[in-house]
Amino acid sequence: MDITLEPVDFNISQDLNDHMREMFSKLSKYNDQIVGIDLYLKSNANNENGEKTVDAKVFLPGNDIYVSGEGDSFVSAGQDCYEVAKRHVRKAKEKVKDRQQGRPDKY
Repeated sequence: MDITLEPVDFNISQDLNDHMREMFSKLSKYNDQIVGIDLYLKSNANNENGEKTVDAKVFLPGNDIYVSGEGDSFVSAGQDCYEVAKRHVRKAKEKVKDRQQGRPDKY
């Protein structure tokens, strides 16, 4: 699984880079079909409280999942985004499993 971090209009520290990669690499526990993840880190400087946004694009065969998280730091925004991504990745795996098993009420 390939994880790409793309900070928008700023430089990212190595510590934050490692933390985000470690956090999002755990998604493979919930769905082993993940091909890659793109993370976009944005700082909303025009907002009065300086919220940070982390957007993630999770690549799955047949579907891509787009999720977003906000917080007062990139760590909290990343955690928010991770929780939403985890929920969507689990749901995608369940859909595939249901399709493979077939539905007994449709025979």
